[in-house]
Amino acid sequence: MSAELPLKIRVDIRDKWESPKGMIQKSIDDLEKTLGHKIVPEVQWLQLYDALKGVYPDKAQFIPSIARVVNAFYGRLLARVDDDNNSEWTEELLEMLAKKPNSSWLLKLEISAGRCPKVNLKREFSAFTLEIPNAQLPLNAAVESMFDQDLDLLFSSEVGISSSDAAVNDDDWAKVNVRGETTLSSHASTLVPSGIAVTPRIQKLPNIDMLDRPAQLFKSTAPYFLTVDARTIPLVIQGSHQPSLELLAEYLKKWAKTNMGDSLKRPILKVELVESAFVFGVIDGIIIEPSVPMRASVPLNPMLILAFVEGVLGYRETHTTGAHWVFKLEAPLR
Repeated sequence: MSAELPLKIRVDIRDKWESPKGMIQKSIDDLEKTLGHKIVPEVQWLQLYDALKGVYPDKAQFIPSIARVVNAFYGRLLARVDDDNNSEWTEELLEMLAKKPNSSWLLKLEISAGRCPKVNLKREFSAFTLEIPNAQLPLNAAVESMFDQDLDLLFSSEVGISSSDAAVNDDDWAKVNVRGETTLSSHASTLVPSGIAVTPRIQKLPNIDMLDRPAQLFKSTAPYFLTVDARTIPLVIQGSHQPSLELLAEYLKKWAKTNMGDSLKRPILKVELVESAFVFGVIDGIIIEPSVPMRASVPLNPMLILAFVEGVLGYRETHTTGAHWVFKLEAPLR
């Protein structure tokens, strides 16, 4: 391991990548038990980090993000091998692996010119390649669907599609919603003839060590949920996506109406972000109440807030009682 790597990266490689008890090693072992052949990841960490450090200013996110994608590759390959519907594909894979019976195949991590992770096969090097984009990685459901498509096409040519081709074809990937369901684009629609039932993908729960810290996880994991409760004073807004709450609070503070009868010239309404009781450092609520207690406890009018949530943030109402609203946003925000 290069001493030029930052200390945090080296520690995470040791603890989260190379550890015999880590998820990567477990994925390698699980696949070997089923397949009878070992596929070992090969990474030039210094080159990979130098290429991607602009995407991961928080060094604590680098190794978990790479490990998440690598683990997804092993998981999808294992699920495919375990599925009897893919027996012919598995036989072709086994025949290829058997040509190098006494040594491991490699999973080489490379930088991609595209925007999505991609798996290719390089028989001449006895290796699979996993191309990592110089961009934020997609959600797990999207990554797994991309890998399923790559594995479908693995034997269609000796080298597969190059990363330069992938850069052109990224927009033709199957569109994947947050539940992992695939809407086939023109590129992907050739893979599944119409009228043929598609077997649901086998999914596994993620390993806890592969999950980001709460502050990062809930920023990037959709769907997002948000509620507005105007039944009492204070008016309470709760949400799973901290940046949405922060933007709403900052907007309300920026345009707050000043109480001219107050010697301190405070806003009529006080807008306060609330830290989650579940985890440290995560904002999951807003409390809005009068800066000075009012004589009549009339509930606050939430209409501007509801319009902001739907019209600006893009959430959609899923339920309401007329004084309590529940909103949901399927697509991740950047």
